[in-house]
Amino acid sequence: MCGFVAILQEKPVVNCTSARRALDAIAHRGPDAAGEWRERDLFLGHRRLSIIDLATGDQPMESHDGRYVIVFNGEIYNFQELRERLAREGAVFRTRSDTEVVLEGFRRWGKDVVKQLNGMFAFLVWDRRLLFAFGARDRLGIKPLCYGLHDGALIVSSTLEPFGALEQFNRIDPIAVRDLLTFDYIPAPRSVLQRVQKLDPGTRFEWRLGCAEPRIDRYWHPPLAQDGLSAPDEYELEDLLDRAVRRQMVSDVPIGVFLSGGIDSSLVVAFMARHSGTPLRTFSVAFADADDDESGIAEVVARRFGTDHTVLSAEELNADSLLELLGRLDEPFCDTAFVPTYALSKLTKCRVKVALSGDGGDEVFGGYPKYLRRMTNRRALPLSSTFHRALQALPWRPRGVSAVYWRTLSSEDQLRFAWTRYGDFPVFRKDMRQVLAERYHEPAQIDAYFEPWERRARRYGARFDQDVIVRTDLETYLSENCLFKTDRASMLASLEVRVPFLDEILLDRILPLPTEEKIPGDQLKAMLLPLARRLLPRQVWDRPKHGFNVPVPVRLAGMWRPAVEKALQWGESNLGLFNYGYLRQLHRINLAEGGIDRELWNPFVFLAWSMAHRYSL
Repeated sequence: MCGFVAILQEKPVVNCTSARRALDAIAHRGPDAAGEWRERDLFLGHRRLSIIDLATGDQPMESHDGRYVIVFNGEIYNFQELRERLAREGAVFRTRSDTEVVLEGFRRWGKDVVKQLNGMFAFLVWDRRLLFAFGARDRLGIKPLCYGLHDGALIVSSTLEPFGALEQFNRIDPIAVRDLLTFDYIPAPRSVLQRVQKLDPGTRFEWRLGCAEPRIDRYWHPPLAQDGLSAPDEYELEDLLDRAVRRQMVSDVPIGVFLSGGIDSSLVVAFMARHSGTPLRTFSVAFADADDDESGIAEVVARRFGTDHTVLSAEELNADSLLELLGRLDEPFCDTAFVPTYALSKLTKCRVKVALSGDGGDEVFGGYPKYLRRMTNRRALPLSSTFHRALQALPWRPRGVSAVYWRTLSSEDQLRFAWTRYGDFPVFRKDMRQVLAERYHEPAQIDAYFEPWERRARRYGARFDQDVIVRTDLETYLSENCLFKTDRASMLASLEVRVPFLDEILLDRILPLPTEEKIPGDQLKAMLLPLARRLLPRQVWDRPKHGFNVPVPVRLAGMWRPAVEKALQWGESNLGLFNYGYLRQLHRINLAEGGIDRELWNPFVFLAWSMAHRYSL
């Protein structure tokens, strides 16, 4: 697991000193080694977290004939099979690394190399003869990749941190702020910085030196439902999971697993224990709040499989530590589970360099209660538009109106209302026009607040029915939220995290299933339950689903109150983006009554991040 920067230019738009400073910004993604390749004004830089082929896998890596140079981040789980296949076809290998397999695969298959790769990856290959770049990101976006163009130069990087070291990219995109307030994250291809884009999951790009824009195409997207396709039985599914877990355990360094006590992570432990010659190393977090603490159940699982189990007490971040942590993100991100995930990653890194996680099980196998939502053809109530206009005309937003307002909406608008933190709704807590300063209403395109989600959903159907929602979640909540959280939290701790529930072995079999096969009779995770009942303690599967949550209103009014007030004070003096009177009103309500959650947390996160980065609007 690594990080890289590529600066491709005909003239020195970015000088060597700036390029090295950009590479240093992602040292946490690869603390074991640093490498660079330069030719004229071209620069490829790499930071390495050594996992496979510790001796000869350093990057940037040149092909044996010197024509191609690659920088790569990720793990290819079928690299040994691909290596044997390529060797039979004449490929020459000088290392034992999966990086060289990707490089030789590109020599053999060109841009279709991505269709051969099973794993998590982001990479860039430079062709020195044709002055041509090719890059790609894995199917579901487990690993990040972003790029920006300036004065004919293409800058490609694992994350946004390197762009912060380049003076050419220093302005915030107000539409990205809108997305952050709406969804908790900024959906690709947009990033928080103007003129910097995140490559969508499942896409690849080609670019020739001197061209204005890269040519991007999508090589994979979640498949549509295949009518008549039946779900695997318990034993077929057991074989698929076993194979996925087994091949993700390949490592030349110590490996462990996150164990939350839920079905997904507990099944990963069960299968890993089959293939480990020594007691498996498992890690879980204990929370002081009994309602959030699942460490007791995790210990039951650990005893069942005889693991070397470590329970880590959740670190109680004080206000200054919280501001520091949020400021270390490459772009602002508002899922509060990032905080305990980072704590778990940081402490796990003290024992191992690689950990497996149960991420993706809910999205692939249908595990969220929100998937039980039924879409109807309900139309907006008569006079609802008049009610909407009347609320807009009021100079304030009366509290309590949202419960009535919600009932006047059509079924699709009700989904928009329920699935967003802020939107174009004239009611308290949901009105983005209240939280943003008036001069940013138009630049933020508030009326298009739901477009990033809806654009993806329309690929799968005209209505927001259950099947469309489940498939869209793979491209939105999973890719942009869950996987972003895990990548950034783990890599800030220099820990590699693998996700076997997103292995191609499982995806190719499970994703084409109609949703009713995954959630028959409204039974969430119906396919996994027989395995869970057979392999896991009852305490794991015979209980309601539990999230990895932080009690935000309590923290904002208590331990984190100084951070909130420091961020608001800084924002009032330095960043005219928000209506600070409204934010202070939310803060006062939370101090007096509690109950103010993401409507204050999301703007606070952006302010905390902005304090550390000092970009301009």
